[in-house]
Amino acid sequence: MVKNRYKNWTREELLHHLLIQASDSGISTKLVTKAVNDERWNPMEDFNGCNVIQDDLHPFLPCFIHDWRWIVYGRINKYDKEFRANLLLSGFTTFRATIFYIAVRLGSIFYSKYTKNK
Repeated sequence: MVKNRYKNWTREELLHHLLIQASDSGISTKLVTKAVNDERWNPMEDFNGCNVIQDDLHPFLPCFIHDWRWIVYGRINKYDKEFRANLLLSGFTTFRATIFYIAVRLGSIFYSKYTKNK
């Protein structure tokens, strides 16, 4: 996992790349703009792409939205389901999107258990 992959980017550059993906996939451009400009996180430092799985693109919009939700709102299953839906909108097969969903869901569960036991 590469940390701070986008440290030399600006929010405007990141927004530009993600809006192209949003318009290609049908993911809400308002949601993308909100995520990039949300002051509760620094996407250039906090976003690191999909962790265990390989991103199809960098930056990859479904992973970006999921990281934002995870960092700002917490590890909630409805955001993992949103991740799966965004993967489908981005052209993933149902099978592949479901595998990714299961992976992030298990990661959320194990992360929560690990951090509670510290």
